[in-house]
Amino acid sequence: MNNPAGPRVLESPKPDEHIRAVGRRMLENGLSTGASYLEPQRSAWSLASVEDLRRRYNERPDESSDKFLVKLQRQLSDAPDSTILLAAELLMLHALPLSNLTRENKRRRIETVLGWMREPASLPPDVIEAFAEGSWHGGQGANQNVWRWLANLVEFVEAWWTMPSEERAQALRDPWTWRDIIRSAEMLPSLQECLLYIAFPQYFLPSVSTSDKRRIREAFKDVSQQTNDHDRDLFDITLNLQERAGGEVDYYRSPYVEQWRSPSDRAARRAWLVRPRPPQLGDDHHADRWRNEGFVSLAAAHLSNVEPGSERSVVAAAVEDGYQHSDYAQRLRLTTEYHSFLSRMAPGDLVVTVRDGSLWIGEVTGEASYVENESPTLTRSVDWVNQPFPVEDLPTSLAADLDQQGTLVDLTGDLNALDALIALDADVVDEEPVLPSDIEADVPTLKRATTELADHLNVEREWLQEALDVLQDRQQMILYGPPGTGKTYMARELGRHVTDRDAVQLVQFHPSYTYEDFFEGYRPAPMSDGVVGFKLQAGPLRQLAAEARENPTRPYVLIIDEINRANLAKVFGELYYLLEYRREPVLLQYSPDVSFTLPPNLFLIGTMNTADRSIALVDAAIRRRFAFMEFHPDEPPVKDMLRTWLRKGDKDLDRADLLDSLNAAIGDEDRDFKIGPSYLMKPDAEREGGLARIWRYSILPLLEEHYYGRMSREQVNERFGLATVRARAVNGAGGADPEIAADAYDSDAGEVT
Repeated sequence: MNNPAGPRVLESPKPDEHIRAVGRRMLENGLSTGASYLEPQRSAWSLASVEDLRRRYNERPDESSDKFLVKLQRQLSDAPDSTILLAAELLMLHALPLSNLTRENKRRRIETVLGWMREPASLPPDVIEAFAEGSWHGGQGANQNVWRWLANLVEFVEAWWTMPSEERAQALRDPWTWRDIIRSAEMLPSLQECLLYIAFPQYFLPSVSTSDKRRIREAFKDVSQQTNDHDRDLFDITLNLQERAGGEVDYYRSPYVEQWRSPSDRAARRAWLVRPRPPQLGDDHHADRWRNEGFVSLAAAHLSNVEPGSERSVVAAAVEDGYQHSDYAQRLRLTTEYHSFLSRMAPGDLVVTVRDGSLWIGEVTGEASYVENESPTLTRSVDWVNQPFPVEDLPTSLAADLDQQGTLVDLTGDLNALDALIALDADVVDEEPVLPSDIEADVPTLKRATTELADHLNVEREWLQEALDVLQDRQQMILYGPPGTGKTYMARELGRHVTDRDAVQLVQFHPSYTYEDFFEGYRPAPMSDGVVGFKLQAGPLRQLAAEARENPTRPYVLIIDEINRANLAKVFGELYYLLEYRREPVLLQYSPDVSFTLPPNLFLIGTMNTADRSIALVDAAIRRRFAFMEFHPDEPPVKDMLRTWLRKGDKDLDRADLLDSLNAAIGDEDRDFKIGPSYLMKPDAEREGGLARIWRYSILPLLEEHYYGRMSREQVNERFGLATVRARAVNGAGGADPEIAADAYDSDAGEVT
């Protein structure tokens, strides 16, 4: 569609360029000429096609319990290809912006419908690319209500062709005319918001939540003059904020989200496992009641009527008062469960329960309420999915999470898998569900080594590919060796090769580094009343893991420099377990009500200086969990690195000879203390007196420290001084007398004369 001219338009904060392009052209083609997007020569969106689809679909509802696509196929049996093509493109419009449908799920759904045509159409590359993006999370309703979306769209397109041609043309040009038509149509509110954004993304927000939009408008009402036109108000507010920020405005991220969401709101949807308590409920089949009557509950026999949204301290006081007969550990668990049910769970969350070896999934649709009867309970209304899923067929990580202890367990880490199962329930044509492979996140395939990267790093491409293969297979590796071998530099370059720079983070361990620094811990922070208190803050591992979980197909790399300098058992804590069993969850030290797994797209690369600590002294648990690759001056890829670099720069090879001579003097008995080439690859080495300064202030101090107690400083300088080493390099190992070599050394000039 052609947006009205003018610079004052919104910049979409979502990475959904293909969605906007495909959706806009689909509407423009269909609603201006009636042409199909997939096959422009067909008039799939014509009045004749949409009337035929209405007769077959809207007027012939299939009341069976079969899946949506099974019923739709029956309804479209013997339909002309143009009618089937229209149904497929209307379903494309529904699926395009959903981030909770994977590309393969979207593709499978549309290709299934297209396959019913006598001459099936195919999906072009731009549509497949658009399927990989997402504008918003549609929740369970986006899949369970797909039949209503399609019916509403059919009615809208049919009504469209009854409008005067001038009004239709004006609506395709002007966002506000289009808005008036959409708002006056009888359709799902989420469908209205979708059609507004897809048609004119420069004027409407990428959100299908009408309640969110109302709260955003109210929170930022002082930014722009308010009218009775909510859509125009949001447009003006966002324009003004955009101009202040100098770029796009995303109301679902800082610094905006905190201004319209209340403190009790969550930043994202959650998922919960809830188990019935038969002894307290007196009903061994209470999970059946949940599904049949559309709710979920927690027994609360001794809990007073605590208001939903209450702080944990309020819930804890009620538990202490009502459950004094229970021990401390049980009261703590009950406090966590009741607080989660009352205050952390919210409409839109997923809830699951297991019955007779099958997993049932539902979406929370209501607030918590206290039901006081013979057995008081806390309840929430739930819209349950019709299809159960055998636990034995579930992804490994999800099945493992179901084994966690407790009546109510946070399964938020499994949201993607659960969303995929819900999408499967709406999509599958076969009688028996077949779980798609993309439900369980796989380790992303890393880029292969290139000749250009090998040349840049001065190593053989074969060795580089071996390192990448080790990282691919193990996901955790440590580069170890003496100082100056380029371990940290190599780790950074490997990370930047396999992913973008912003997905690579480096932390450095040291003796005082702790679990709280690395993963999460309480830190001083100002409270709302101005008093300084303590707040749980995420460390680099937890932050990067959260980003990786949000982008499962993108590799993330955490580099841990000098990993052996910290107390590793203290730093990793319960995370030790995750390093070996990535798909298994653990409960966290400071978040005991949260299960945590390491996402499969997070890679760890550590570096270890063997001059500080031998690999043999490293915690055996770490040695077992990481792959170790040696960086040693006597072994590839380090052995020839300096010579290769010097030849490429057309430089004299004497520095390589010096390094070989120095390491020969150190000898194999002190193998871990040999010196790497990076000291001699610095620009300082080429300045006048630079090589002598590097030797005096960088190399000799390392050797003095190593030989402390075995050699005096004078002896170290006599054996490993630049003049002595140069003399050996010139005359071969064990060559010139050190005293003769010393006479040839000009201490003022810093070079051999």
